[in-house]
Amino acid sequence: MKTRLFILLTALFGVVACSYDEADYFVDTRFIKFCYDALEGDATYYLTEYSFAYEDDTVTHKDFYVPVEFRGYDLEQDLTFRVEIDTDSTDMPDDCVQLNEEQIFHAQGVNRDSMKVTIFRRPILQEASKRVRIKLVSNENFQTYMQDSLYVEFVVGDIFMRPDWWTYAVEQAYLGTFSKEKYDAFVEVTGIREFGELDSSAKRSYALMFKRSLEANPRYESDGKTLMTVPIAG
Repeated sequence: MKTRLFILLTALFGVVACSYDEADYFVDTRFIKFCYDALEGDATYYLTEYSFAYEDDTVTHKDFYVPVEFRGYDLEQDLTFRVEIDTDSTDMPDDCVQLNEEQIFHAQGVNRDSMKVTIFRRPILQEASKRVRIKLVSNENFQTYMQDSLYVEFVVGDIFMRPDWWTYAVEQAYLGTFSKEKYDAFVEVTGIREFGELDSSAKRSYALMFKRSLEANPRYESDGKTLMTVPIAG
């Protein structure tokens, strides 16, 4: 009888103990992190590279938005989350960056919003690209977690580089050999800066538009002797 009573009491207190342990998970803390796809290699944070050199001279700044999300109870009202510049990993001058350290997470029935940072087009960016690293910081509303999702970096310059979309395939099928002069002429004629985002039909259409323009008004490369040409047939 004593054995049965001991087993019964053990089982009863065991159930109570388990229920108590599970209740520890139901806390008011909301956990926040940046949202981004894993990068190749050993990178563990989000990296964006950007150059003002592709923009019109009237462009003075660029706004960047990075998704953030939280885990926990839904928001009943707007709450602030905190971000800071990681000065140890930043060489971008202060006058190039505008970052509100307290940003709003809007109560919209969803657990995702975005962080905003503004980079200004300063003369120093024409000398070399500069880096700013931003980190999420815990505050009274959100607790950081997942250490590999707490940082984002922006490398920004005002130096012209061959755009990523001007690939070997684009060179062979549409626009020919890259040059800054040809890029500027293509944008002037078509108004297209992100050729890589177009489907094949649109790419062909704009390449032909550029070809017709070169036929009507020949242009030269930087040496002043080589005519610009494109391989698109039609």
